Amino acid sequence: MIKILFPIAAILVLASCQKVIEIDLNSATPLIVIEAALQENAVGFTVHITQTGNYFGTDQPKTINTATVTLKKGTDNPITLANEGNGIYTAASYVAEKGKSYLLTVTVDGATYEATSYLPVPVPLDELVVQVSDQPSFGSPQADSFQVFCHFQEPLAEANFYRIKTIVNDVPSNKGENLLVLEDRLTNGNYIRIPVFTETYKLNDKVEVELVSMDAKMYDYFNSLSGLVSNGNSSAAPTNPNTNWSGGALGYFGAFSSSKKTVIVQ
Repeated sequence: MIKILFPIAAILVLASCQKVIEIDLNSATPLIVIEAALQENAVGFTVHITQTGNYFGTDQPKTINTATVTLKKGTDNPITLANEGNGIYTAASYVAEKGKSYLLTVTVDGATYEATSYLPVPVPLDELVVQVSDQPSFGSPQADSFQVFCHFQEPLAEANFYRIKTIVNDVPSNKGENLLVLEDRLTNGNYIRIPVFTETYKLNDKVEVELVSMDAKMYDYFNSLSGLVSNGNSSAAPTNPNTNWSGGALGYFGAFSSSKKTVIVQ
């Protein structure tokens, strides 16, 4: 099989052209924020619900403790999540299935918010390859001289959307500038060799790479979030990433699958 290296610009769609929602948090009516991630094979599912407040205030976001939250898989009957307090709602023993669509419904004070997400089949990482970096990533010091490349076969039969996450020396790389999302509009069905170009590494670093598969709506959310991070989001009235919630809620509900590989930089 021929391995092809595609230009980064050809397979990454950054969010500079995405429309984002501008909210004046100082005068606008408070909005519900719902955050929920459903992971294939993980035991348990958690939903966190808060309410926006004054952007310049010092108080923590208000938690919503009076919601009714249900999760429905396909045509199955919905289940009701337990209210744990502090804005947390759980289905402690729930295990999500790949290839299924999910509907999450939240009702607060008579208002109903809904979001759907499809849990895709994971795309397996074949291998991670380390090589000397031609140039440091996004402001990294020159001493970080190694780069990790991900190799995987892009499925031909469907559109695919990805996020690449890393853990370096057992510490998650969760800074905003490390957010890396991909879609296969120009590479569908090809063999992919792509660097984790948001980071470079030192000798003997242990690097775990997770290739996360998600649906188009979650790609849109993370893609717009990437655009906000890269643009600095310096306006007085902040912008918010695109959401898949109906009813005017912010946040996201996403269903994810993933595959992982680990490599030692040497």
